[in-house]
Amino acid sequence: MAAENAVDSEGILLRAYAEPGFRARRGFTAAARKLVRLPRSGEGPLDFLLPESRWRALEERLPDPEGWCSALSQATGVYFFPSREWPVRFVRYLARLGVRRLLEAGAGRGYLSAALGPLTAAAGIAFLAVDLGAGEFQSELPHHPAVVRGDVFTLAPEFCPEALVYAWPPPGQGLAPLFACPTLRYLFVAGEPGGGVTGAREDWLRLAHRRSQVLSRFSRGRSGPHRHQVTIFQREGD
Repeated sequence: MAAENAVDSEGILLRAYAEPGFRARRGFTAAARKLVRLPRSGEGPLDFLLPESRWRALEERLPDPEGWCSALSQATGVYFFPSREWPVRFVRYLARLGVRRLLEAGAGRGYLSAALGPLTAAAGIAFLAVDLGAGEFQSELPHHPAVVRGDVFTLAPEFCPEALVYAWPPPGQGLAPLFACPTLRYLFVAGEPGGGVTGAREDWLRLAHRRSQVLSRFSRGRSGPHRHQVTIFQREGD
């Protein structure tokens, strides 16, 4: 039944996005919130995420994947859309780096947190998801209980993370101050590169960073699949 509902939602998403008018927009919003949602009771830890094959099949049918992802984000408050394969690859990557403590900043409603929580626990990695609760998206939609309300700059020194993942930091948000946390070695930023849209431009100019080919796959952001990437900032000397 869940699979049938997902297929129905995909069809509505494609049709309603192409149609003008209030009724189409309302239908798109309802279908978007069925497709991009938090896990239900009794589901496996990744069952609520679409596999990459489904994301690509949807995008191939769209004349404007960028605009569609933007509309999907506006309807759900989710800026980063990982495929089902992405969290597994990310946690394996952390394990190879020897990371034992992971902090998620700007966790929002907890769409990514819901997947990372069980996977990090199974890998023996301590995990904390934090959100200030002051984002542009406000609605009655539920938040995952894994997300703690608070300021990442305050909680990071207390949690002592070795790695931090930040999906779509706000425009102009400084990234360099995060490295004031002495234990932080790696900062993973998901979003458009170069700053201005995600993070402060000056940090992208002065901090050492590189695009992760592995982690940029199997995900897309609010501006679509093509301008999105995962960038790794690393503490100097590591």
